Amino acid sequence: MTSRAPFTFTMKGIILALALTFAGSQKVDIDPGFSSRKSHWYSYEGWVLNGLQEKGLAKVGVRLSSKLEISGLSESTYLLKIRSPQFEEYNGVWPRDPFTRSSKITQMVSSCFSRPFKFEYDSGRIGNIYGPEDCPNMCINIVRGILNMIQITIKKSQNVYELQEAGIGGVCHTRYIIQEDRKNGRVSVTKTVDQNNCQEKVTKSVGMAYIYPCPVDMMKARLIKGTAAFSYKLKQSGSGTLITEVVSQQVYQISPFSEPTGVAVMEARQQLTLLEVRSERGSAPDISMQSYGGLRYDFSSALPQMPLQLIKMKSPEQRIVETLQHIVQNNQQDFHDDVPYRFLELVQLCRIASTDILESIWKQFSDKPRYKRWLLSSVSATGTAEALKFIKTRIRNDDLNYIQTLLSVSFALHLMKADENTVPIAADLITSSRIQKSPMLQQVACLGYSSVVNKYCSQASSCPKEVLQPIHDLADEAISRGREDKMKLALKCIGNIGEPASIKRIQKFLPVSVSSAFDIPIHIQIDAIMALRKIAWKDPKTVQGHLIQILADQSLPPEVRMMACAIIFETRPALPLITTIANVAMKESNLQVASFVYSHMKALSKSILPYLYNVSAACNIALKLLAPKLDRLSYRYSKVVRIDGYFDNYKVGAAGDVFVMNSPGTMFPSAIISKLMAYSAGSVADLVEAGVRVEGLTDVITKRNIPFAEYPAYKKIKEIGKALLGWKELPTETPLISAYLKLFGQELAYVNINKEVLHQILKAVLEPADRNAAIKKIATQIRSGIAGQWTQPVWLGELRYIVPTCTGLPLEYGSYTTALARAAASVDGKITPPLTGDFRPSQLLESTVQIRADISPSLYVHTVATMGVNTEYFQHAVEIQGKVLARVPIKFDAKIDVKQKNIKIETNPCHEETEVVAGRHKAFAVSRNIGELGVEKRTSILPEDASSDIVEEPFKPAERASREGFTMQEADSMPRKYAYSSQEDLRHGIGRKTHKQDICIKLYRLGCQLCFSRRSRDASFLKNTYLHRLIGEHEAKIALLPVRTDADIDKIQLEIQAGSRAASKIIHEVNSDSEEEDEPSPYEDIKAKLKKILGIEKVFKVANKTRHQKKQPSKKGNTMLTELETDPKAKNPSSSSSASSTVSSSSSSAAAPDRKKAVDEDENDEVKQARNRDASSKSSSSKSSSGKSSSKSSSSSSKSSNRKSSSSSSSRKSSSSSSSSSKSSNRKSSSSSSSSRKSSSSSSSSRKSSSSSSSSSKSSSSSSRSSSSKNRSSSSSSRSSSSSSRSSGSSSKSSSHHSHGHHSRYLNGSSSSSSSSSSSSSSSSKSSSRHSHRHHSGHLEGGRSSRYSKIWEDDEIYLYRFKSAHRQEFPKTKLTAERLSSTYASTRSTHASSQAASWPKFLGDVKTPILAVFLHGIRNDEKIGGLQLVVYADIDSVRPRMQVFVSNLTDSSKWKLCADASVLNAHKAVAYLKWGWNCQDYKISTELVTGRFAAHPAAQVKVEWPKVPSSLRSIAEWFYKFVPGAAFMLGFSEKADKNPSRQARVIVALTSPRTCDVVVKLPDMILYEKAMRLPLSLPVGPRIPASELQPPIWDVFAEAPSAVLENLKARCSVSHNKITTFNEVQFNYTMPANCYHILAQDCSADLKFLVMMRNVEEAVDLKAINIKLGSHEIDMRPVRGQVKLLVDGVESPTTNVSYASAGAPLWIYSENQWLVLVAPAYGIDKLYFDGYTFRIQVALWMAGKMCGICGKYDAECEEEYRMPNGYLAKDAVSFGHSWILEEKPCTGVCKLRRSFVKLEKTVQLAGVESKCYSTEPVLRCLKGCSATKTTSVTVGFHCLPADSATSLTDKQAKFDQKSEDIQDTIDAHIACSCENEDCSA
Repeated sequence: MTSRAPFTFTMKGIILALALTFAGSQKVDIDPGFSSRKSHWYSYEGWVLNGLQEKGLAKVGVRLSSKLEISGLSESTYLLKIRSPQFEEYNGVWPRDPFTRSSKITQMVSSCFSRPFKFEYDSGRIGNIYGPEDCPNMCINIVRGILNMIQITIKKSQNVYELQEAGIGGVCHTRYIIQEDRKNGRVSVTKTVDQNNCQEKVTKSVGMAYIYPCPVDMMKARLIKGTAAFSYKLKQSGSGTLITEVVSQQVYQISPFSEPTGVAVMEARQQLTLLEVRSERGSAPDISMQSYGGLRYDFSSALPQMPLQLIKMKSPEQRIVETLQHIVQNNQQDFHDDVPYRFLELVQLCRIASTDILESIWKQFSDKPRYKRWLLSSVSATGTAEALKFIKTRIRNDDLNYIQTLLSVSFALHLMKADENTVPIAADLITSSRIQKSPMLQQVACLGYSSVVNKYCSQASSCPKEVLQPIHDLADEAISRGREDKMKLALKCIGNIGEPASIKRIQKFLPVSVSSAFDIPIHIQIDAIMALRKIAWKDPKTVQGHLIQILADQSLPPEVRMMACAIIFETRPALPLITTIANVAMKESNLQVASFVYSHMKALSKSILPYLYNVSAACNIALKLLAPKLDRLSYRYSKVVRIDGYFDNYKVGAAGDVFVMNSPGTMFPSAIISKLMAYSAGSVADLVEAGVRVEGLTDVITKRNIPFAEYPAYKKIKEIGKALLGWKELPTETPLISAYLKLFGQELAYVNINKEVLHQILKAVLEPADRNAAIKKIATQIRSGIAGQWTQPVWLGELRYIVPTCTGLPLEYGSYTTALARAAASVDGKITPPLTGDFRPSQLLESTVQIRADISPSLYVHTVATMGVNTEYFQHAVEIQGKVLARVPIKFDAKIDVKQKNIKIETNPCHEETEVVAGRHKAFAVSRNIGELGVEKRTSILPEDASSDIVEEPFKPAERASREGFTMQEADSMPRKYAYSSQEDLRHGIGRKTHKQDICIKLYRLGCQLCFSRRSRDASFLKNTYLHRLIGEHEAKIALLPVRTDADIDKIQLEIQAGSRAASKIIHEVNSDSEEEDEPSPYEDIKAKLKKILGIEKVFKVANKTRHQKKQPSKKGNTMLTELETDPKAKNPSSSSSASSTVSSSSSSAAAPDRKKAVDEDENDEVKQARNRDASSKSSSSKSSSGKSSSKSSSSSSKSSNRKSSSSSSSRKSSSSSSSSSKSSNRKSSSSSSSSRKSSSSSSSSRKSSSSSSSSSKSSSSSSRSSSSKNRSSSSSSRSSSSSSRSSGSSSKSSSHHSHGHHSRYLNGSSSSSSSSSSSSSSSSKSSSRHSHRHHSGHLEGGRSSRYSKIWEDDEIYLYRFKSAHRQEFPKTKLTAERLSSTYASTRSTHASSQAASWPKFLGDVKTPILAVFLHGIRNDEKIGGLQLVVYADIDSVRPRMQVFVSNLTDSSKWKLCADASVLNAHKAVAYLKWGWNCQDYKISTELVTGRFAAHPAAQVKVEWPKVPSSLRSIAEWFYKFVPGAAFMLGFSEKADKNPSRQARVIVALTSPRTCDVVVKLPDMILYEKAMRLPLSLPVGPRIPASELQPPIWDVFAEAPSAVLENLKARCSVSHNKITTFNEVQFNYTMPANCYHILAQDCSADLKFLVMMRNVEEAVDLKAINIKLGSHEIDMRPVRGQVKLLVDGVESPTTNVSYASAGAPLWIYSENQWLVLVAPAYGIDKLYFDGYTFRIQVALWMAGKMCGICGKYDAECEEEYRMPNGYLAKDAVSFGHSWILEEKPCTGVCKLRRSFVKLEKTVQLAGVESKCYSTEPVLRCLKGCSATKTTSVTVGFHCLPADSATSLTDKQAKFDQKSEDIQDTIDAHIACSCENEDCSA
C-alpha cells in the first residue's frame, strides 16, 4: 500500500489541475441585460454631420443629447424614458464653429419624447418596440437608433466571429471581436457592420426604375459606401452583465464621380454612458401603446418632403392658392429668381392635396389660362393617385384642349409613382372616350401606361396578369382586325413593359412561330423583335432561344434577321451562343445579314466597357471563324458602328451604337437606329435612343404621272412573264416613314407617315388655301398678326436615395431638375400683293413680305443636388445649386422682297445690359426647421477664409505655375488696338484659387459689345478632384452691353442683296491691289532694274550669301538634308561634304506669294519653308566645289540637284541674266534636278558657260523637257531639249547615303532632269563605288515600277514624296504670252500660259458681285459705320473662282478680310484667307493638288498659316493636344518628326477603289495609316494629259461628285460569252442560238422595260437585242457589218432619234460604232450595243427592282443565280437557261423548251431503289427535233420509290415544289435539228 500511495496522490493532483484548467478556460456568461428590479440611467448623445472630409470647409448637422432611463417591467420587457432631450444644430466651418442650441426643434420634438416607450430585450437582442399610438414616425426611428446601440450578439464559444445581424439598417454582415478582463470583471466588445453587404438592406429610392445593376464588379464601382463600428464596455457582476458604455461611429461616403478621394461624407456618432443604477422598479405606463415592430427602420408610406424647403402641410388648399398667385404675379414679364423653388413647392403641396381640394382650386382658376397652366404642370408632376384622378376628370369633362391633354397625360403617366392604387386608375384613363378618339392621345396614353406597369412590376416579385391585360387585349384585337397601327402600338407598349409573360403575344407577330405572320408587314415584325429587348433583362435565355431561330432562318426578310442579331447581342450572350451566331454568318448567303453580324461582332470585340468584357472576348474568338472579306464590304451593306469609352479611375463610361440597315431595294440605308448608353457606379442606363425607318420612299420621290400600265409594252412584258416558270412581279412597297424616341429605355413617342399622310402633305402644298383648313388658318393668322405669351414649366427629374443612419435619422441623397420655358411674341405681318382665299404657298415666291416682330424666348433650367438629413421637422443638408438662364430677345423689322432677292432687317442697338446666357453654381450648407418657416441658415461650403486654418503657403506645381505665368503674360501683353479685350486674373490667396476672366468684343459703330465673363472659386487647392472643383462658387455669363460712341445710333440695319442688283448696293469699292496675294515684291523690282542698268548681279549675291551664312551655318543645312533624304535601309549615314548646298532661313515667316508658286511641292519641307520666308531675302547662296558663288538661278538649281541627286551644279563663272530670267529658271529648277553620274565621262566639263539673252533663258526654263534615262552601273546620260543651250548633268562630291537612297527615287517616271538656268555647267563627279547601289523605282509611275511592291513593303509610306500632277502638266503657273519660246509653242504650253495671262486678279474687274451684305448703324436716317461683305463668283468659266471681301465701312479703319478660292486647272485648287490692316496682318492658305504618291493616284491638301493671332493660336494648340489620342483611336501610326512649324499636309493615296493610304504631316509628327477602308468605291482611271483637256478643265473638282455618283450606278455587260451582272459578278455563258434570253427587266409592278438578247445564227459572236418599253418595240440587229435599228418594225436611221410616250421621252443615237438608247424616265440611263457587245446602265432608283440574267441589282453577290421562280440555280448554265424565252413550235426560230426530266440511272436512297425527277426544268428540243449540241448542267432531283405510279406526264406531280433529295449532272440541249417538227406541241 505504501508503495502505491505516492502514485495515487500524484494522479489526484493531476486530475485536480486539469479540472481547474478546464474550468478556467470556460467563458463566463456575458449576455448583457438589465435588472428587472432596478432602473438604469444613461447619458446619450448622437449627432450627424454632412460635408466634405477636409477640415476648414463648412459642414451641417444636428445633435441630440438627453438622459435615458431604462427600467424593468418584467424579465424581458423594459421601459425607456427619454428625459431632457436637447437638439443642437451645426452649420459652420468644421471644426472651428460650435453646435448651437435649437430651441425650436427641441420644443417640437420633445413633445413626442414626453411619453415613455417599451421594448423587449433578451440576451442582448431587441425584440418588439412599443410606443404611443400617435407617435410621429421620426421619433420612433430615433428610439430605434438608441436601442440599436444595445443590440449585441454574444457567442459563448468564440471570441472572433462573423454573422448576419439585424439592425436599424437591415440584416447586414457583422464582425465581432471580444476581449475579457477577468481580473476586473470587464469585457470589451468591438462590432463592425458592413453596410455594403446586406441581405435585407433598408433603402428607399425614387426615380431609379430605369437604371439596371451591372453584373460585373458592382461592389467595386458603387457610388455610396458605408460602414459602422460599435465599441462596448461591459461590467460583470453577480446579478449579470451590464452595459456601461457604448460608442458607435458610422460613415457613409458618396463619390459622385467615382473618385477615390473626391468624396462627400456623412459621419454619425453616438455615445451611451451609464450614469447610475437606482433600485427603482419601473411601473407600466397608463397610456395605450402599439407595436412598431423591431429595430428595422421604417419609412412612412407618404413620400418625404423634398429636401429643398420645408412646408407646413396644414391647409394645403390655401397654400396652393397663395403659391399660384405668387408665381403668376411675379413672372409676368420675366422669370423671378425663386420661381423654381415655388414650382417645387407647388408640386409638394399638390402631393398631399386630395382630389376634392384640387377640384376646388380648379374651379377658382378655370377661367384663368395662366393659373391653369401652372396648376396642370404641377399636378402632372406629383405622381399621385389623386392627381391622376383629377386629370382623368378634366379629360372626361372636356376641360382641356388638345395640347394640354397631350402634355398632362404624358407627364402624369411617365412621372407616376407606380403602386396598387395608381395602376388601376392609369388603366381606366387609357379607356377614356376622348383619348380613344385621337390616335396621338391614345398612343401617348398607352405608352405612358406601359411605363407605369414597368415601374410597378420592377418592384414586385411577379407581375399581376390584370395589369398586363389591357395591353394584351389591344394586341389580340389588332391581330384579329388586321389593324397595322394598333399592332405597332401594342408591340411598343409590350416592349415598354418588358415582362416575360408577354412573349406568347409577341410570337403571334413572328413568322417563326405562326405561319400566318408571313403576311404581317416587315416593320411590324421588326417592332415585335424590338419588344423582346427589355424582356431579355429578366429572361435572357428564353429570348435568346427565339431570336437565334429568327437569325438562322434564311427565308425571313434580312431586316428582321438583322434586328434579331442586334437584340441578341444586347442580352450579353455567352461564348457558345456567339460561336453559333458566327457559324450562321459563315454559311449566310445574304451579304446584308453577314455584313451586319460581322461588323457588330467586330465593334463589340473592341469594347472596353467592363460589363461587356465577356462579350468582347467571345467576339474576338468568334471573329476568327469568319472570312475577313466581310470587312471589305462597301456602304451598300448593313453595318454596326460603335464608339465607347471607359474611365477606370472614375468608374464611368459611355457607349454609342449606330445600326445601319440596308434593304435590297435601296441604294441607301432603309433604317438607322442610334442609341447612347451610360455606365456608372456598377449601373447601366439607356440614356436615349432614336430610330428612323424608310420604306418605299424612292418610288414616291421618283414617281411621275406616267401611265406605264396603259402602254402596250406593259401587257407584252406581263405575257412574257407568264411564260417563265414561277415568275412573279415584285410587290409594291407601301411608302412609310417611321421614327421613334426612347428615353431611359422607355418609348415616349413615335410617328408614322404613310402613303395617305404623304398625299395630304402634297395636297396641302399644291392646292389652293381655301380647300385646306390648316393652310387657310395659317394665312388668316398671318394677316391678323400673332400676339401672345406662353410659359411651360417642366419637371425634368427627381432622383432620391434614402438610407437610415445609426442615430435613426434618415440620410437622403437627391437630385432635382426643373426647366421653365417661356416665349412672348408679337408678330405683325404684311404681304404685298395681299393673300387671297385661293392662294398657293408657291405664290409667296413672288411677294414682298414685311414683318414686325418682338419675340423674347427664354429658358430657365434649375438643378439642385443635396446630401443630408431630411425629416418633416428639420432639414440639414449640403446643397449644390446650379442654374442656367438663357434669354434671346429678338425685336426687328424685316422686309423680304423675294422677287428682287433683297432682305432688309432693322433692330435697335444696345441700350442696356442684356444677359443672353447666365450660369451660376454654388455649394451651401443649409439648415431649416419647421418652427422658423421662411428662415434658413446658409453657409458657403468654401468660406472666404477657407485656407487660413489649413495651410499658410500652398505648394504650387511648377507646371501649373509656368502655365499660369504664361497666361498672365499673354493677358498683359495683348495689344489694345484690336476690337476685343481680354483679361484673366488668377489670384491665389492663402491657398485659395479665384479665377476671373472677362472678354469683350466691341462693335463701336453698332453701339454694342458682346462680353463673356467668368468668376469661379473652388476647393481644388485642397484636392484636385472633380468634386472639389464643384464645391465653391462659379458664375459665367454672356451679355450684350452698350458701348460709348461719339454719337448715338438709332437703329442697326442688316441688308442682304443677291443677284444682279448686288453691285448697285456696294458702298465701299474693293481695292484689288491690296488683296492680291501675287503682288511683286518692291525689292525684286529694284533688283531687276539694277541688274538691267548696271549689270552688277554679284552685289546681291554677296549680300545674300553673307546674310544667310550668318543665320544658318552649312553644317546645319547638311544635317537637315541628311535626315530627310536618308534611305530607310541605309546604315550609319555619313555627313555630306562641303559641296552640299547651304540652306538658308530668314527671320520673316510670311511667304512671298510668287516665290511660293515657284517652289516645287516635291522639295524638302524645311527647305521650302526657308525659301518662302520673306520677299526681301529670296536668293540663297550655294557653295560650289571651287568655292565661288554662283548666280541666283544656278544656286537654286544646285539646291534642287543636291536635294534629289546629292550633286550640285558647280560653275567657275556665270554670266549675268535678267531678273525675269533668274526667276523663271528658279521656278524651273524646282521641278527638275541634275542626276548624279558614276563616271565623269558622261558629262562634259566646261570652265565657262555661255551667256544667253533674257528671252532665251525664259524659253529654256519654260520649255525644257528631259528625255528618259536609265541608270546603269557604268554610266548614264541626260539630255535636255533646250533651244538655247544643252545642259549636261552635273554632279558633286556626295556621301554614301545620298547615293544609296533617294536621289533617283524621286524621279517622275524614269526621266532625269536638266539644268534650268541659261548658263549650265558640269563638273567631274567624285563618288565612291557604293553609288551604284541605288533604287531607281521609288516613284516610277504606272507600269514602269517593276520593284514598287518590294519598296512599298520595305519602306514606310511617310518616306515617299508626293508628285504633283499640276507641276507635270503645267510647269509654270504665271506665264505671259511674250515669254513663250518660238521653238516650243506646243498646244499645252500656249493654252496654259494664255489662260494665266487672261486670268484677272480681281474678279470685280470682269464680274459683278452675286451677293452683298451690309451691317451698319443708322442715325437720323443716315448710314454710319458698319461692315460690308461682297461675294464675287465665276463658276462657269474655265477656271472657277470665288472671292469674298469684308470691309470696315469706317473711314479711318483699314481693317479688311479677304478670301479667295479658285480652281487653277484640272489638278490644283487653292484658297486663302487674309485679314487685318488692308488684309495684310494675318493669313491662312490652303491648296488641294492631285498627283501621284509612289505609284498611286493621290491628292494632297496643304494648309499654311504664316501668321495668325495669338488667341487663335492658343485655341488651335489646345485642340492639337488631342490629335495624337484621336489618331491612335482611329488606328493611325505616329512618328515624331520635325516638319515645317506653320504647315500641315494631308496626303491621301488611292491604292484601290476601296482603300487608301493616308499620311498626315504635322509640325512635330507624322501620322499615317495604310489600306484605310473607304465607304464606297471611287472611280480610278488613267490620267489625261493636259493637251487633251478642253474647257472647262477642272474635271477633278467639278466632276468628282458626278463621277462618284456614276460609279454607284449599276452596269451590266455582255461581250462574247462573258457576262458581268449589275452586282459585278462575272461568269461565262454561251447562249443557244436564236433563242431570246431575258437580259434585264423591270420586275416592279410598273414593268417599265424589258431587254432581250439572242445569238444570231450566222455567227456566234453576233447578237441581236429586242427592247420593249412604253409604246415602242425596238430591235437592234447586225446586218452586213452594221447595226440596223428597227422601231416598231420599221427601219429607222441611226442618227439622233427621239420618241415621246405621254411624257416619257427616249432617245436613240449613234456614237462611233455604238447605237445608244437613253430613256431616263423608264430607268435606263444608257444602253449601248454594237452587234458584239452590249452594255446597260440603269438608274439608282432601280436598285432591287431588276431581274433577268443581269441580276437583281441588290448587291447580293452570293445570290446572283436567282431563277424566275425565286430559287437559286446550281450553276451559271442552269441560270442562263432559266431565262430563255420559249417560242411556239413551227412559228418561232427557237427550238428549245424547258421540261422536267427523269434521271436515267436508278438510285439507292436510304436502301430503297428509287427513280428521280428533276425539281427544275431542263432544256430539251421540241418534239420531232433532235439535239445536235448539248452541255452539262447540275440540277436537283426528287426521288420516289421505283414502283411509284408517278411519271413525267402526271400533271399533278408539280416537281418544282418537291423537296430536293440529290444533286446530279445531266445533259441539256442547246442546239437542235428539226426535220420532223411537231407543230401541235
